Amino acid sequence: MTQDDFPFHFNSDACASCGGRCCRGAGGYVWVSWEELEEMAKVRGMNAGLFAKQYARRVQDRLSLQERIISGEHFCCFFDRIDCRCTIYESRPTQCRTFPFWERFKQDPQELFAECLGVVKIPQLIICGGSNTT
Repeated sequence: MTQDDFPFHFNSDACASCGGRCCRGAGGYVWVSWEELEEMAKVRGMNAGLFAKQYARRVQDRLSLQERIISGEHFCCFFDRIDCRCTIYESRPTQCRTFPFWERFKQDPQELFAECLGVVKIPQLIICGGSNTT
């Protein structure tokens, strides 16, 4: 899959063998809207308020999914470490749905190439111009 203005394409088939690199590693934030939390709660059969209390954290004026820290590694609270999969895949937040096509990777995707097995650099087409003399 490709998107305009990104210097790479993404092969989602690689997700099955990567071990969930985008769902674990260094600490960070998975930003969510209240509407997304409501949808996740609905899929889990939970009250949205209780769901938010159990799985989200407030960071200033925003909401982020909680992380679990195990042996110094950060994991999304919905990442199943045994099966290496997202337990809320169908209702995952926009941030997860749009990965790896994030604005920050448009100009500098180097970090992404090291992190994501499904990201493949698109070779640049170089057109050599010549002069036409008669």
